Amino acid sequence: MSQTFQKTEILKSKTVFGELVQKGASTKKYPFVLLWKKMENSQEFPLRIAFSVSKKRFPLAVDRNAMKRKIREIYRLNKNNWYAKLDANYAVLLIYTSNEKRKTAEMETQLKKVFDLFLSHAEPNC
Repeated sequence: MSQTFQKTEILKSKTVFGELVQKGASTKKYPFVLLWKKMENSQEFPLRIAFSVSKKRFPLAVDRNAMKRKIREIYRLNKNNWYAKLDANYAVLLIYTSNEKRKTAEMETQLKKVFDLFLSHAEPNC
């Protein structure tokens, strides 16, 4: 599988966002909160994901977008490992909760940990 991040992998549906917030399960590993919900419909990719950085914590849009760009890049480089462990389709919302900018290497280790927690809860047979 290629390491590109395609438009079809992005979660855009308002109804799915609403379901995620109200009925989705969550996993927390500072500085990330990961909300997920198992999807019944078929998808091209096992995960449809959205990234969120709080305006309250990063008032400048430049900073918010830079953090989202870093998180997306880390996700893009590691997603093949996670896709291989998933049997079902999921909608995922990844929220960055820290109010400080972090180095990419530090964020990568934390993101890997939160996705490992997600995989252990979502796919018990992993």
